[in-house]
Amino acid sequence: MIFFVLILLLLIFNKAEISKPGEFNREYISPDGTLALKGIFVALILLSHGKGYIELGGPYDAPYTAMQNHLNQMVVAMFLFYSGFGMMESIKKKQFAYVGSIATKRFPNLLLNYDLAVLLFFIMDYAIGQPKTIKDLLIALIAWNGIGNSSWYIFAILAMYIAVLIAFLPKRLSESKTVEFVSLVVLTGLCIAFVLALKKVGKEGFWYNTVFLFVIGFWYSYLKDIIEKVAMKNDIIYSCLLAAVVVAYLFAYLHRWDRLIAYEIWAVLFCALMVLLTMKINLQNVILKFLGKHIFSIYIIQRIPMIVLDHFGVSSRHKYIFLIASFTITIAMALLFDLVTGKLSALIWKPKKEIKQ
Repeated sequence: MIFFVLILLLLIFNKAEISKPGEFNREYISPDGTLALKGIFVALILLSHGKGYIELGGPYDAPYTAMQNHLNQMVVAMFLFYSGFGMMESIKKKQFAYVGSIATKRFPNLLLNYDLAVLLFFIMDYAIGQPKTIKDLLIALIAWNGIGNSSWYIFAILAMYIAVLIAFLPKRLSESKTVEFVSLVVLTGLCIAFVLALKKVGKEGFWYNTVFLFVIGFWYSYLKDIIEKVAMKNDIIYSCLLAAVVVAYLFAYLHRWDRLIAYEIWAVLFCALMVLLTMKINLQNVILKFLGKHIFSIYIIQRIPMIVLDHFGVSSRHKYIFLIASFTITIAMALLFDLVTGKLSALIWKPKKEIKQ
């Protein structure tokens, strides 16, 4: 596994630009500026899920295992953070028009694309002789459970879309900063309630222990100008902030399993660390940016080739061939999936002007 990590490191350093003294990467949180970092975590998710089908051991796998154990759920942290940030930025620009689009397009479009992927898994399960029941399918279609596919992230995002719609309904009456602040407080409360509800019903920790980062993205957007004014004032202040976050991060990491709130603090500090680093480091590798553009399709499709190849024994015969084949097929399927779903979405929502995040 270390060889895959080394390749990833080469991609990270390729085209990476470090800002000159006294200067900062002003595109650190723009849609294009975040693509490469997203791509890094897409690659790490592929490795993490692929690892579940093979047996690791030996000196070449130990470094990756240590890294994965450290990161844990942080491989999805920035997706949630950036998603929340992007939605809040759009709300500030489009006001209630964007909030309304959550109900009319964003929510149904995400659910439609996800359900199309679920149907592919249903067909795959039947093809390899492991058919699922209609009940299993129906439950999977609402993302409460999967039928081989990953579902928790989609369920969380759909729930957060509903929470945003509820919290920002007052935007229809007023566009004032006071209403905006109150809506953010309501959204925070709804997210906490969602997390506690999932914990109460017995869902595994990964279902809810990073969801709050979605709301943190909203708050970062709300406070962005103030944060940037402080962090980007000069290199001395930036360095002090970075050092403080690193120290706090390491302390939080040691106590992350003490209780849920400790894990949440660690996750928030992880996002803060990534944000600060990208204020100085601009990642522009084209391969990483490509992965960052196809997050959803890669995430939702990846287990199909993994399951099929594992079914035919490829994972047990040669783990590296399994991983390479899985990743290659995933990319090909993801591109085709994006092409089909893109045309379908355009057809369904053709009369409406697209509102970009």
